[in-house]
Amino acid sequence: MIRFIVRSFALAGLFSIVALAGGGYFLYQTVFASPGLPDAVVLSIDLDQRLVEQVDDDPVSGRLLGGDLSLRSVVGALDRGARDRRVVGAVFRFGGDGMGMAQAQELRAAISRFRAAGKFTTAFAETFGEFGPANKSYYLASVCEQVWLQPVGMVGLTGLAAEMPFARKVLEQLHIVPEILHREEYKSAMETLTERVISGPHKEMLDSLLDDLTDQLVVGLSATRKLDPVAVRRLIDRGPLLEREAREAGLIDRVGYYDEATDEALDIAEKNGLEAGLVGPEDYLDAAGDLNDSGPTVALIFAVGGIQRGEGGVNPLLGGDAVGSEAVVQAFQQAVDDEDVKAILFRIDSPGGSAVASETIRRAVIQAQAAGKPVIVSMSDTAASGGYWIAMNADRIIAEPATLTGSIGVIVGKVATAGLWEQLGVSWDGAKRGQNAGMWSDVAQYTPSERARVEAVLDDLYATFTRNVAEARHMTPERVREIARGRVWTGHQALALGLVDELGDMDTALKRAREAIGLKADAPVSLDVYPRPKSQIERILELLTLSGSGLREGIRTFAPALRAVKGGESLRMPEVGLH
Repeated sequence: MIRFIVRSFALAGLFSIVALAGGGYFLYQTVFASPGLPDAVVLSIDLDQRLVEQVDDDPVSGRLLGGDLSLRSVVGALDRGARDRRVVGAVFRFGGDGMGMAQAQELRAAISRFRAAGKFTTAFAETFGEFGPANKSYYLASVCEQVWLQPVGMVGLTGLAAEMPFARKVLEQLHIVPEILHREEYKSAMETLTERVISGPHKEMLDSLLDDLTDQLVVGLSATRKLDPVAVRRLIDRGPLLEREAREAGLIDRVGYYDEATDEALDIAEKNGLEAGLVGPEDYLDAAGDLNDSGPTVALIFAVGGIQRGEGGVNPLLGGDAVGSEAVVQAFQQAVDDEDVKAILFRIDSPGGSAVASETIRRAVIQAQAAGKPVIVSMSDTAASGGYWIAMNADRIIAEPATLTGSIGVIVGKVATAGLWEQLGVSWDGAKRGQNAGMWSDVAQYTPSERARVEAVLDDLYATFTRNVAEARHMTPERVREIARGRVWTGHQALALGLVDELGDMDTALKRAREAIGLKADAPVSLDVYPRPKSQIERILELLTLSGSGLREGIRTFAPALRAVKGGESLRMPEVGLH
């Protein structure tokens, strides 16, 4: 009888949750669903916020809880709007430097396509960086037809810089010993723990990256603002520039307020007597439909964040930046098993992580190719170390000029805290069986025998990495070792080295995916995210119960440095600290 009562209450609880979920979905449909579009649409796109690669595909959690704007939705709205007669232009709002340089290049290309379709573009900023840098933000805004700046604003075009902390002195004072081993000299991810200042190889690498990225910045600004490159460099050296100085230098076109910029945009849209309105990118796509929603299916698989074994993905409440090998492999398996999927577009934005997880994902790429599904990689801001490991076997690799990639090297180690415990009056003791049984201890340093085993593991991993790159990229082992050594390259540099095949954005990668399956570069395709989204009920139940690994993954995002030395992240690119 008692068991019956317990089961009855459990069943009642389940029905209550399902009812709540259904009610939430009804609320979304009736309250949050996008209305119809006005006769004349002006896209209103706020880029003064964090721009992410991947977001939860579920519109319920997205609209009820809010969230970040995705790069895909902005580019999708611009490309869809370029072919929509109702869309007459776009107003973009800028501010700080919340996006990566490669993301800015992806958006520049999308805005250029939008302009080429005869649509007007207006960029507005209260300020491009308020006592902070805004190089990437202004770099993107400059591709617009008009650039507005609010009175009292400034243009924070100050040039690129890189900085990072070095904690060796404080660790010495705490009697903590970091033991970090790496292959080779540019694999400097943990120098922040082992050095007092930047090392020679790391400084050489940063100088090379800054030189190349600065060249890209200057060339881009000189082209869009029709300024001499030498003059652009001089303006950067003068920055930040006041409103008056920026206008005199030709960096901005108008001084005014946001309502004035939007009113003018709406006036342009209404010149033919049409009713005009500002529409956000997601609302526009909800009403107009995605551009890539018909034709042969191309699976879109994301790998965003640090690479680790097990699950990963995006948590709708806490966010997340973990590429779980299980989730990515599941996505590839679903795409392989789906007869409608003809090719796979693999979007990567990752600094690396676990070597084992990276190899698991690499094998999934190879298996998809063996099943007759071409794999095209599109690199975002970062696809380095483990992020390059999972990319190297693709049929074609597309990178932005500013993508950070390469970092073909290995790093591993630990932080020994015995000295700190001794200072605190705490002693450690115990017993072990096996000469190297204590090598994973966070207390003791490596013994000579333990260190020898770690060195052997590093040698094997590095040899495997370089050998696989040589085979995948059709290079000699000697050439790979010459350009590897743990060094990070820009996409522009990587193209010259043969590490990537082409410079371009995700639109370029999608064209190559079409060509790989025998279609024209502009043929219609259906671009679908894999693994397939969960049902609305499943999503809402996860929100209500925090089921799955979302909570664990959210917590892990607060300790990336700790994971690097404790979590087996042997394929991690060095921190470059660019801003």
